[in-house]
Amino acid sequence: MTQLTTDQRALAASAVAAGTPLALWRVAGAAGFDALVATSAPRQVPVFGAAPDPGFVIAPFRTENGNAALLFQADILIGVGTRRFRMGNGWSDRPVTDAQARLLSPAPPGPVQATEGADPVAGTPRADYIARVARTVAAVREGPCDKIVVSRVETRALPESYDLCDLVEALAAAHPHAFVALATSAITGTWLVATPEVLLQLDGGTAYTMALAGTVWPEADVDIDSLDWPDKIVEEQALVSAYIREAFAAEGLTQAEETPARSVRAANLCHLRSEFRCAFADGRALAGLLNRLHPTSAVCGMPRTPAREFILREEGDTRGFYTGYLGPRDIDGATRLFVNLRSARVSGRRISLHVGGGIVAASDPELEWQETVEKTKTIGRVLPEV
Repeated sequence: MTQLTTDQRALAASAVAAGTPLALWRVAGAAGFDALVATSAPRQVPVFGAAPDPGFVIAPFRTENGNAALLFQADILIGVGTRRFRMGNGWSDRPVTDAQARLLSPAPPGPVQATEGADPVAGTPRADYIARVARTVAAVREGPCDKIVVSRVETRALPESYDLCDLVEALAAAHPHAFVALATSAITGTWLVATPEVLLQLDGGTAYTMALAGTVWPEADVDIDSLDWPDKIVEEQALVSAYIREAFAAEGLTQAEETPARSVRAANLCHLRSEFRCAFADGRALAGLLNRLHPTSAVCGMPRTPAREFILREEGDTRGFYTGYLGPRDIDGATRLFVNLRSARVSGRRISLHVGGGIVAASDPELEWQETVEKTKTIGRVLPEV
């Protein structure tokens, strides 16, 4: 299902009007959206290794601890045919606080729109990005990195009548195999996401993650199982898999099962992916694993530390929550964290699409620019014309 329910739309409108944190999301294969509202500001929490506290978490690219994220506490949770209200450590089927009740009052009429942000990020001209890629290629050739992921921003205008609820619905319809979300708060800004990459998931006693590498954009009718991946992509994917394998082992999770790499489609793009699963781990092991996995090589590079240092020197803090992670935490016993890829920040009537690519010694700056153009289509294809 790719549409919000009437209750979810009403809750979203009330939350945005009140300035309270809101998250709407649709997991691939789910029956529909979930809507969550917090009645207080986001607070930083450890994702794993702490007392369960249902909510929605979002973490930036730049962080000292990969297990730390901002939590939108689940004070109101509306699914398909369900309404729950936080009551201490449990749930009620009706509001139990005045703040919860107020958010059920009729919202002001009109479209649901993002507030104007205080820190707009300028777009990256084509020539500037090509020059950035050239500098990155030179840095990789000099060492010590085998790969560095650099990004750019493309800013577009939105029509006066746009509606955030319409946009997240359109993303869900266009990308049935992606995790689609809208997350907004005064601290984080407003983010639209349609990401193909799981960072770490705990559900039903099983921990799960994936290694993702390579990007091509074949025609829609191409059999992706027949794709012939270049040796450098196959090698890169193997390196990413090895890193994940070592991360599991370092946290004592030695029984992880790994699938062979295969081609997968994500909207108009294709990637090479392998998957990892292991039996339930305790909170401390999961906290350590998350800290080792974030940021992934798909959004940072290898080795991670010098790649991240180069990115921060080259891009500054323009990424914000792009290439961080987000997702529901401790909702019905499951935590699902996704890399914040194929995403955009909305501020007033401006939307900033964040895109990037992994740069290696053989990268061609012109081709890397075209790859980012293809990646803008994930969200760009659902944007209304101005």
